[in-house]
Amino acid sequence: MRTLLLVAISVLLAVLAGCIEIEINDDNDAEDRQSAAAEQECPRHCMLLRAGEIEAIIGDGARIRNHPGLWLLASEHYPFNVIHNKSAAMLGGGLRNREPVLKKIDEFSCALERTSTPDDPSDIRAVYRISEPYYLDYEHNVRDTEDRIGPLLNHRSWGYANYTNSPDDLRIHFLSDGEWFAWTPGEHGGAGSQVVPNYLPKEKLETWPEDHPDPSFWWHKRLDRGFDEPFFYGRFENMVAIWVFDKPEWLRFHLSPQGGGKSLREGKTSTAWDFEWIIPRREYEVGKWYQLRCRIIFKEFEGNNDVLREVRKAQQELGFTTVADLQ
Repeated sequence: MRTLLLVAISVLLAVLAGCIEIEINDDNDAEDRQSAAAEQECPRHCMLLRAGEIEAIIGDGARIRNHPGLWLLASEHYPFNVIHNKSAAMLGGGLRNREPVLKKIDEFSCALERTSTPDDPSDIRAVYRISEPYYLDYEHNVRDTEDRIGPLLNHRSWGYANYTNSPDDLRIHFLSDGEWFAWTPGEHGGAGSQVVPNYLPKEKLETWPEDHPDPSFWWHKRLDRGFDEPFFYGRFENMVAIWVFDKPEWLRFHLSPQGGGKSLREGKTSTAWDFEWIIPRREYEVGKWYQLRCRIIFKEFEGNNDVLREVRKAQQELGFTTVADLQ
């Protein structure tokens, strides 16, 4: 019953959003429709991806201009959207408040693309790919056509928002100093909003000058504990959502207990489990393509050891750089 409900809800959402077209057979105008379609392809604003236990909807900015990305993530074991219904996850990285074009690759993958402009000089192709039994892989391909490191700064950054849908536990879970640690700040923008890697020396971390006209919201509010490995997870009742990242030396976490906005559930808030990739000036080149990757795993929770097994599997299958590789 839950599976049927999930399918019905997903199809309805997809139809309303334009991800699925409902075709009515009418022999009288079939040729006219085919001719019109040949002349001009209707723009695609979102796409439903389904494999194994999970399904996802990827959308452009047509629904809400500043929210292109992952609109829906659900499972046959949890037939509710874990992404905030008026927002998105895997949101940002140069696509937010832009007008990316959604392109179908095949039935299991699609891409959001934008081309460099004088006002926003970056070429971007963000690819979403779903696979059995419960994986959603993401890759962010980006090339700056002009120098985009701001004045007085020593790094280039791409930030991503993950606005979740009313989790009972607002914290993310990660390894810190060899033990499991769960954390979210006490308020939006509060102390400990940023979490940085334990495996990097402090001198390799980026800074924002005190007199910079637009200082980062997070950097001076770092948690006094760091993460040991490039992943974190969050809980949704019986489920776990795990984010596993490539490029661990560039990775930072940014958190808010209510960054996703209001919840439809009484007494609940929608979190922001955000992250950022930082490229130091010494490694940054104009005109060079960078590929930033992660895997989202959405499955039934079977304990922390199972989480670690999934992390290792993702790192091996996808060829991610690990902390051990940095030594």
